[in-house]
Order: sequence, then C-alpha cells, then structure tokens
Amino acid sequence: MGKKKKWLISVGIGILLVILTTIGVNKVSEPTEKERQITFLKEHEKKITEYVKERNNYVILKKYQIKNIQYDWETVRVVQGMAFSPKSIAVNINLFDDTDKNIDGFEIYIYPDNISNPTKIKNFE
Repeated sequence: MGKKKKWLISVGIGILLVILTTIGVNKVSEPTEKERQITFLKEHEKKITEYVKERNNYVILKKYQIKNIQYDWETVRVVQGMAFSPKSIAVNINLFDDTDKNIDGFEIYIYPDNISNPTKIKNFE
C-alpha cells in the first residue's frame, strides 16, 4: 500500500471517530424525561412542601406537626389514576416531626402543564 492510501485511511478513520464521538456526546448530554421531571420537582420543592404542610387533607386530618419533608427522588414516576384522567408525576415522601421522628409517608401527585417537559404546576393531590 502506498503512503497516500495509508494517509487517506488514517484521515477517514479519524473523521469517522470525530463524527461518532459528536453524536454520542449529544445523546449523553440530553436529559431524559425522568431527569427533567426530577429537576422540575426540585425547583418547586418549596411550593410542594408548603402544600403538604398547609393544604394536604391527609396531613390536616391527622393533625401532624411537620418539621421536615424528605423526598425520595428515585421513586419519581408518571401515573394515571383512571383511563381518561390526566397523567401526574408521583413521588414518595416521608414526614418528620420536631424530634426528627418519621411520623408518616405517602405518595404525592403533581399535575404539571406538560408531563414530558414540565414548566409549571397546575394542581396537587
């Protein structure tokens, strides 16, 4: 093989590697739907916490005095209650009192404007 052929093969392999690396980096850098949902929930954590402490019927009924709420971000998932009901994002939470004792835990459902790429909260449950 001549020097030109070896050089062309080397350049061709180099260009191919650059293209494949660029495609791979673009796919890796795009967040998944679940990552976007978790980021959205974390950005709205204060609002969700206020809702749980002040307006959640279950918490009010039990007369809990909540000091802290722990969110289990690994449990974030999309759920749909009934066939034609809107989808929501569910996350498990644990409630802690003034002594940091775990007093309860349950799921909370957040209804965003867009389930795949949420930007604002429409409702809670």
